[in-house]
Amino acid sequence: MKKEIFVAIFMLIFSINAFCTKDFTEKIDYVVEFQEKSPEMAAVLHVNFIKIIPEPKEAEKIIKQQLKIYGDKLVLHKREIATSKNGGYKNIIGSAWYTEGTHSGDYIKIKFNKDLAAYVWLGKTKNIVTFHDYISFLKKGENNKKLKK
Repeated sequence: MKKEIFVAIFMLIFSINAFCTKDFTEKIDYVVEFQEKSPEMAAVLHVNFIKIIPEPKEAEKIIKQQLKIYGDKLVLHKREIATSKNGGYKNIIGSAWYTEGTHSGDYIKIKFNKDLAAYVWLGKTKNIVTFHDYISFLKKGENNKKLKK
């Protein structure tokens, strides 16, 4: 009797976990938008989740994955454009958004932490950093330019 109860509880827990974990699928659960405005500016990557709000950790994982994919594409196509503003490398700023439908104009930004809502792929180091670290990286570069002059 105890074995049967234990097996039933185990099966219930297992089935709940199986149905609760959701693997997000591109073009079904989310759409990726990539924009490059000019060579001097960082590119922008938006992951727009449709009708399903992911957990912050899941959104963070997908953003990092997409930043890596698009960063590798830039490297493959040799699009590390020499500019005076960002040291010769293209950076990509990535963030996650939520909307009720595919044509809805009301997007809600998904925050990963209390004060973090974007990650950046740095073309120079090919690493993904938080937006705060990216700002520090840019300030450090500006200070180095001033010292050289």
